[in-house]
Formats: sequence, C-alpha cells, structure tokens
Amino acid sequence: MEIAVYGKGGIGKSTLSANISAAMSLAGKRVLQIGCDPKHDSTKLLLNGKKITTVLDYIKKTGVSDYKLADVLFTGFNGIGCIEAGGPEPGVGCAGRGIITAFEMLEKFNIKKDYDVVLYDVLGDVVCGGFAVPIRREYSDVIFIVTSGEYMSLYAANNILRGIKNYDENKCRVAGILYNSRNVKNEDLRVEAFANAVNLKIFSKIPRSDVFAQAERQNITAVEMQEKENGEIFSIFEDIAMRILSGPELYAAKPITDEELEALLMGEQKNKFQNSISSEHKKPKIDVDFGQNSTKKSEAADDDYDMGYLSKNVLRDEPLHGCAFNGAMCMSSQINDAAVVAHSPKSCLYLSYQSISSAGRRGLFERGALMPHSLSPNLIATDMDESDMIFGATAKLTDLVQRVQESVPKPRGVVVVTSCPAGIIGDDTEKVLDLSVPDCPVVLLKTDGNLTGDFLQGMLMAYTQLAKQIIKPNVPKQANLVNIVFEKAVAKNTNSNFRLISKFLEAMDVKVNCRFLYNTGFESIENFCSASLNLLAYKDYTGNILKEFFESEYGCEFFDRQFPTGFLETCDWLREIGKYFGKEEVAERIIEENAKNYLDRVEKIKPYLRGKKIFIVTYNHELDWILKTAFDLEMEISKIAIVNFSQDEGFRSRLPESTKMRIEQNYEHQNMSKDIEELRPDILLSNYESSLPNATCFVDTIPMCPDNGFFSGLVMAERWQKLLDFNLEGEWKNDKKLFDKYYA
Repeated sequence: MEIAVYGKGGIGKSTLSANISAAMSLAGKRVLQIGCDPKHDSTKLLLNGKKITTVLDYIKKTGVSDYKLADVLFTGFNGIGCIEAGGPEPGVGCAGRGIITAFEMLEKFNIKKDYDVVLYDVLGDVVCGGFAVPIRREYSDVIFIVTSGEYMSLYAANNILRGIKNYDENKCRVAGILYNSRNVKNEDLRVEAFANAVNLKIFSKIPRSDVFAQAERQNITAVEMQEKENGEIFSIFEDIAMRILSGPELYAAKPITDEELEALLMGEQKNKFQNSISSEHKKPKIDVDFGQNSTKKSEAADDDYDMGYLSKNVLRDEPLHGCAFNGAMCMSSQINDAAVVAHSPKSCLYLSYQSISSAGRRGLFERGALMPHSLSPNLIATDMDESDMIFGATAKLTDLVQRVQESVPKPRGVVVVTSCPAGIIGDDTEKVLDLSVPDCPVVLLKTDGNLTGDFLQGMLMAYTQLAKQIIKPNVPKQANLVNIVFEKAVAKNTNSNFRLISKFLEAMDVKVNCRFLYNTGFESIENFCSASLNLLAYKDYTGNILKEFFESEYGCEFFDRQFPTGFLETCDWLREIGKYFGKEEVAERIIEENAKNYLDRVEKIKPYLRGKKIFIVTYNHELDWILKTAFDLEMEISKIAIVNFSQDEGFRSRLPESTKMRIEQNYEHQNMSKDIEELRPDILLSNYESSLPNATCFVDTIPMCPDNGFFSGLVMAERWQKLLDFNLEGEWKNDKKLFDKYYA
C-alpha cells in the first residue's frame, strides 16, 4: 500500500505522518516513510532528531555509478525505513524538479519491494508538477489531506483536490480528511462544512494536545511516548493505522471553486466594495486590432506594460518556428570580439553552434571563402545538468563569466544568453550584470529558451537588448558615415551584397560604421549613433521593427529603401542615396554604366522568352526584381502564390502591372500540382522544389535572399533561356526514364 499525506506547510502533516508510520509499524507492518518537503524534517521524530543525508544532496555529490541505497535509506523507530528527498536552498533551483529526480533514483533501486506500506509526506501548498508526483497513479493508492479549520489551510486542501482531479478524473483514491485541530473559533463547523462540500469524510480528528510538544522535545513521536501507557493520542493513531490497513473507503476528488469556498467559509455576503465600483471607474476591456503590418502590441495596451517587439509567431500565435535561445545566440555571435556565454545544457550550445557555423561551412566548401566568425564562433556554455536544475546554477554562471573575463586574450565584452532550464527554475541570472567592468562589460539576454518565443523572437531580443545595453547614445555625429542594419547572417550572399553596396557608397565618399548585427565589433556598436544615416538591408517584417526601434529609442534617421535588388530598384536606390549625400552625378554615372549592359542582355534573350508563362510559388514577399525583368522580356505572370513565412508577411510591389496579376497569399503547397495542370506554365519558380513528378514545365529556384544589384532578375532569366534551349523530348529524357525504372 502506498499512502500520500498532503497538506499546507506548517499544518502538522509531518508530525501526523510520522505518528501514522509509527502506529502501522507497531501493527506489524514494514513501513517506509519518504519526506517530500525541502525542509527535510519529515522523519526527524522517527530518528530521534537525527538529520539524514537527503537524496538530492547525495545525488549532487555522488557519481551515478557510485549510487548505493544504504547511503540514503536510514532505519528509524521500530525498523521504519526513512528517506528524505530534500531540496535546494530557498530562492534557488527547483524543488519540484528535485522531487522528480529523487523518485527516479529510488525507482531504480526498486525500494518498494521490501516494504508493506510506503508513506509519502508531501508539501501541499505548492501544486507544481514535481510536488504532484506522489499523487500520480503509479505511486499513491490512498491519499489523505491534512487540514485545520483555518481559511488558508482549507484553501490549500481544496487546491490539492484540484491537483488530484487533474490526474484522476473520477477515480476514487482520497480516503478523507485528517482534521488537525487548532482550537480556533467555529473550527469544527468550518471543517465539517468543507468536508460536506467536497463530498469527503473526516477520517479522524486529532485534538490539539501538549503530548505532541512533549514528544518533540524528546525527539520522538507521540505514539512512541504513549505506547506503554496506551494514552489518548496513541489510541487515536492506533485507530487510524488499523482503519487504513483494513482498507478505507475511497472517494473521488471533487474540489469546489474559490468563490464557493469563500462563500462557504466567509458567508454568502458578496464583496460590497467590489460591486460598488461604478462602471465609469472600471477599466475598459481593450480590443486590440493587430493590422497586417503590426509589430507591437504596446500601442493598444496599458501604457505601464511594455510588451516589447514581437515576432510573427508571438503576435499571431503561430506554431513555434525554432527557439528564441538559438535566435539570440546566432545574432550575439556576430559580435566578433565578444564572448557569448550560453547559460544552458551542453546540447543547447551544440545545436546553436551547428546553426551558426552552417553558413561558414557552406561558404568554405562551396566557394573556399573563410568566415572565421561563423566557422569558429566564440561560444561557451555553463553545461547545466540535472543537479543544476534542482539546486540552481547562478554560481556556476557567475564563475564562468569571471573566468571568461580573465582569459587571454580578454574579450571586449561578454554576452550571456539564457536557455529553457535557467528560465524554468528561475535562476537569478541578473547577478552577472554586477560583474561588468569598463574594459569587459557583461550583457544579458534572458531568452529562457523557447519560453520567450521562436527563433525570430530571439533575434529581436538580441537586436534590441544588445542595442540598449551597448550603444552609447550621446556620441557625436559624423557626416558621410552610415550604419547597415539587418543583414541576414545565414544567407550565403551577405558578404557579396555588402561588397557591392560598399562599392556604391565608396564612390560617393561614404563609409560604413557598424554592421548591426553582422561580423561587427563591440566598439562599433557602442558608436552606432555616430552615423548620420542608417541603411536597412531588408525592409521586411523584422527590418521594419528594427527601423521603428532605432527611430524611437535613439532618434536615428533611416534611408527609406532597403538594399536594392533588380534593375529598377538599384536605379532608384542610387539616385536617392546620391541625392542624400549630394552625389547625384556619381549615381547617374553608375546607372548609365550598367543600363546599356542590362538592355543589351534583355534584347538578346527576349526572342526566347517572349510570351512564356511563369507560375511563382514562394516564401518571398517582394518579387519586383524578378517581375520587372519578366515584364521587360514580355513574359506572362500566370499566378503568384505566397506561402506563409515566419519571418515576413504581406506581398509588396511597386510595379503598376502588379495590380493586374493573380496573387494568392497564405498559399497551400498541396494545391501546386492542380494549379500547374490548370495554368500550364512554361516555368515554375519556387524556393525549394527542384523537380516535380510529371511536370510539364521547367522548375527554377528563387533564392530566399537574392543578390543585390542591377542584374539579379536578369541572371535568372538568362538561365531560363538556356533551359528552354534544351530539347525536352531528346535522348536525355529517355535516359531519365531508364534511370527511374531501374535505379530510382
């Protein structure tokens, strides 16, 4: 038989549990009592006041291969087995997780086989998953609730019933109430009323008696003290033990609502003050309309509550697209002279390392390009483990940050990013901020894994929090100096695009100050505000958020256009940037040098592509760089299908022809085959499909992050012309049929 005794902290449940165990042992049963309270004092009276090694302290100091049951199992009064689960110091770690870990260890020892009765003494006013373990069906057969007639004691009892109901539905496991009297006014009436309301019996009433205090002074149970004289308290617990062992009647948990409990204990009178508040003083319900381009909720919400900058996932309540911890790690690693400390298990760092280094490895293998900041990011983890989840790892984190600060060469700064475990147990990670020194400041990103949101939410947190904690707002402005904001760290053409934009800017005597955040330095971020103008690499959902952030926080001026992709966009971008810096002639010269080349190449391939139909299925929300070239080549756009994308929303076009096109947003991939059959396109453009079964068209890939410059769309069109030059019914297609038949 397994018995769980639950009750509010301080209600006397440990005293009652020890006395029940003592009485059952005197009835000839082999009893094991397991204390499940971080105070670890449940078995003290059975052990003559001896404090024993708790399971969690033992786990903390002992390797798994050295575990021995005898090190945590002690023998108390009349052969009762005594175990204390233990817990962390108050205010750190997670005691509930500790209960789970302790039980897992005891299960491996198969300890229950040696006992007739196992009694769990459990803290009852904490009803988190860990403390609820003893009432799971694989443990308790019988559950008792200890209460007095005091309101908070009965409130805790009702909450415990809620926890049991969540596990049991209508299964009967509650034996009743152990009424531990405190002799308060109307106590009997209150407890009886509560018992009737929740359909439970008062299993036994234990009177308030000096016998308990006398026994505790001797560090023994009242049962042991009165055993020989057969005193009143001994008789009560003997009766409890015999009724338990004979099989008590069990009931289903039927908790009542908080309002019903209050009415039951406080009377039927409603809270007059609450009802007397006039309607004009009641806070109105806020009806927030999140428009298509909304990036924040805070404008419509309470002015005192800063909701921050939100990803599409968080704002639209979409499924998680990756992990906020990983997003923040990827962006933080772009500060090439900072150390990034992951307050996380080793596995979390490994996953982030793979994400960050993928772009560098791809660049190295495909083009022989070395990207040290991606190939070898400066990452280190606290390597949180099970022990840290229970006892907390704040000290481990601060020790690691100090070691990093003292390393040679010293990093220019330390960025700390927190993972799920740190957030779940509530580690006091803000202590690392006290370690900041002028030559190596500490920055904290409390992403708490995916508790904050998805990958994009982690990116947004990194962008905004790194800015707030590093940027010096009062540095003097410098003419002809720009920042570049929001280059895509994972795109393989980020560096080539930067070189092109830098070439345009250098021709106008403009220099780049900070790339926020891409392969940049701590000092350049500090001096972010020295730039007179900021250029957005991408003016999508995230780019617009960052523009709003820097404008509102630092009064930064932003160029209205994103990095140009395609002929028309590049011409417009150059003219406007030239006008801003007084270099119109330079801009026109660059345009003139490239315009003739563009037009000549268009005329060369137009005969092959004129009248050809294109069907586009893509995550990209801006396609003017392709559409402009297609229109110049007199091609037909049959349909544009925009698939939902975690990083952007809302199809955008500046071309007047786009209003006449067939556009479908939130497109479902499974409709593609049907649309191909209906539209009969010559070319299918998509992000990932390189081929389709029984396709009657060529398939080409649209890059998620296209190349900047005049010729982005034209380069793709030239590829289509070469593809269409092939004879579709030629011998190569027969070869494919044979390959599919014998090898596919």
